[in-house]
Amino acid sequence: MNPSTRSTIEELAQRRVSLVEELPHNPSGLEWCAQHTRICDAVVRVVFEGVCEAVQGVSKIAVVATGGYGRSELAPYSDIDLTVVPGDESDKGIDAFVRSLFTDLHEAFGSMLKLEVGYAFRLVNDAAGLDAQSRTGLLDARRIAGASEPIDRLLEVLWESMPAGQFLLAKIRERNAAFKRYHDTPLVVEPHLKEGAGGMRCFQCANWIRAAIGERPALPTRAYEHVVRFRNLLHAAAGKKQDLLTRQRQAEIADTLGQDLYAMMSALVDSASSLHLEYQRAVDSLAHSRFWVSPGVLAVRGEARVSGDATMSEAAAGVAIATQLGLEVSDLPTLAKDEVNGAEARYAVCSGEATLRNLERCGLLMRILPELARCRVVMPRDATHAFTVYEHTIRVVRSLASLAPGSFLGDLMDGLHDPQPLLLAALLHDVGKIDESRPHAETGEAIAREVCARWEVADDDTETVAWLVGQHLLMSLFLRMRDIQNPQTALEFAAHVKDRERLDMLTLLTWADTRSVGEGVWTAAQEHMLEELHTRVVQVLDGDAPSAPDPAMYRRRLLRELRHEDIPESEVKEFVESLPAHYLISTPPEVVRLHIGFERRARSGESIVSFHHEPELGSTELTVCAPDAAGLLSKVLGVLYAFDVSLHGIRASTTRTDKPVAVDQFATSFGERPIPPGTCRELAVSLKRVIEGEEDVSELLRRRGKDPERLQRSFTFTYLPGTPGIMEVRAPRGKGMAYRFCNLITKAGWNIVSARVGQWAGRGAAAFYILGPEDRELSREEVEAVVGRQV
Repeated sequence: MNPSTRSTIEELAQRRVSLVEELPHNPSGLEWCAQHTRICDAVVRVVFEGVCEAVQGVSKIAVVATGGYGRSELAPYSDIDLTVVPGDESDKGIDAFVRSLFTDLHEAFGSMLKLEVGYAFRLVNDAAGLDAQSRTGLLDARRIAGASEPIDRLLEVLWESMPAGQFLLAKIRERNAAFKRYHDTPLVVEPHLKEGAGGMRCFQCANWIRAAIGERPALPTRAYEHVVRFRNLLHAAAGKKQDLLTRQRQAEIADTLGQDLYAMMSALVDSASSLHLEYQRAVDSLAHSRFWVSPGVLAVRGEARVSGDATMSEAAAGVAIATQLGLEVSDLPTLAKDEVNGAEARYAVCSGEATLRNLERCGLLMRILPELARCRVVMPRDATHAFTVYEHTIRVVRSLASLAPGSFLGDLMDGLHDPQPLLLAALLHDVGKIDESRPHAETGEAIAREVCARWEVADDDTETVAWLVGQHLLMSLFLRMRDIQNPQTALEFAAHVKDRERLDMLTLLTWADTRSVGEGVWTAAQEHMLEELHTRVVQVLDGDAPSAPDPAMYRRRLLRELRHEDIPESEVKEFVESLPAHYLISTPPEVVRLHIGFERRARSGESIVSFHHEPELGSTELTVCAPDAAGLLSKVLGVLYAFDVSLHGIRASTTRTDKPVAVDQFATSFGERPIPPGTCRELAVSLKRVIEGEEDVSELLRRRGKDPERLQRSFTFTYLPGTPGIMEVRAPRGKGMAYRFCNLITKAGWNIVSARVGQWAGRGAAAFYILGPEDRELSREEVEAVVGRQV
């Protein structure tokens, strides 16, 4: 920057200081902003002229003010938003010119005028592809220096390519987001004068809406002038860019103006209410206006009409935009073209439930996604589903759309890099049910690949969509059939999902899919387990979980955390060292502390029955601690079966001491709720009587109408060898399955380490984690030889 230019800018900077200092004594709104803008314009011109002298030979170039600067509405500390538009992008001198210009502008505004400056460099050819935010700034563009031709041509292309419907959606969503972040009514005590409801942005957005549909913008109103004046005063009082009018600043401004604080704020809120009404009327006007929503789709008095020369995907995308704008969708005409653009089709079907229903109603869904449309009346083959395959799918989409940040699932949804693969998978996850000749997930995965190929989905996204469809039952299977607290479960699941993005998507799809099956199918307990499994798998994927859990590490941790309890250290050490690895790695210290007391009493011959209710999960954790004896677990399960208590999980442990004690924990419920107090009392009495030999469990079962000799004849099973091995069982629905299989396992001389038991799709499912005598691993042949005799 040459000395002459610097001297001129210093004079302008001093003029600006004087203007700001004068503001509290002569408050003004738009007129003050116009004076401030003229000073800043002069700075830009001086800098531009200096650069033109220093860097010669550059063809026509325009320097343009955008946004608030373009509207000549610069508050004392508003940002200076500038865009440079070259006339000839192939000019070799442009780069040097722009670098020099931006450097000098930054020095002039940042160092000398103490204002933030933002730059953009736009080519005329870029105009058609600009996003809504960039277009918005250019709607208020005003040339400050240089040639007019480049900006004129850019604005011409900008308007010719204006995607009115998408632009309107973006502006309305921006306003809704701002209302949520700041305040959604102008009737607030501390208003945000720019972005809150009733702020300046409401009036500005109303004009952007008018411009997008071809109407003339409104001139600034008295209410707008009022809010602008207070924003100017707020900036001056704060000495920086600040738009939230706090109580403290209100008092300062009231003193400056010599006004009653409450009367002043009431008048300001009244003006803000007028601006908010201006915005609401602009949005409402969309229902009465005529404008092109998108290529091939015209809005006429609140109705979206598809023209006959639109392609199928243009029509679908237009219907999606119109639906989101709240327009009615007319019946579809005969389309002249069957062309489908994959990006437009994906946008349409991923735009939510209302769009899907409109696409289905007017026949477009059958044209662009027949795989889903054909499922409209396809009946599910299991009793738990309350809806047809199509309606279930629509409700899955609805569930995903209902999530908002602030909850476990909402934060997962908000954190997705791109939700479109998840939404496509949600639409396609059950389309395989159209063909019952093979598993629907397998058929669906093949269909998903065909759809992605037809719509030219990127290879990585295609793999994600196909994987989600093919594996959409995987997580629900683990929740029903695996011990979530066993570290091996997280390791096994992590090997399936491989990365965090797939884990998050599968978690969301599992929740939405199960929740949408029917009323009451998804429970709080399931959501708790879902979150726990997700958390544990994340630890594995992030490398925070040991690949092979070390029981010694958990023993040391427990000893350290229980060291200062009112329990002799020797007793703690004996208890911790006497228990198997699965207990140590899955039981928190506060529960271990409780169990030490139980074990002390049990060694004296007492049987302890303890209930811990979790109303928010609809469950009761039952703990039974008693001297170990053959068939103890089977007896407990028989009592639970007798009382019709639903069993969801078992963790069975036995101390290895001279007087072994069983410490068994059971996750239970009673009709999807915690066990009632009266039932708990009866259950505790019966459990103690059966455990202590005062009553035979077979007699209790007969007395309560159950057959203790009944075998589990109808079932299928698989066995995964390991330490422990996992025996998965599927059988007709019924509460006695766990009892019957426990009897079978006990008679074989094996030990049940833990178990998961549940009901799904009209059938029972269970996974028993088992070990042979002396905790040895059981082979597949051994298990099949014993269990196979039951079939």
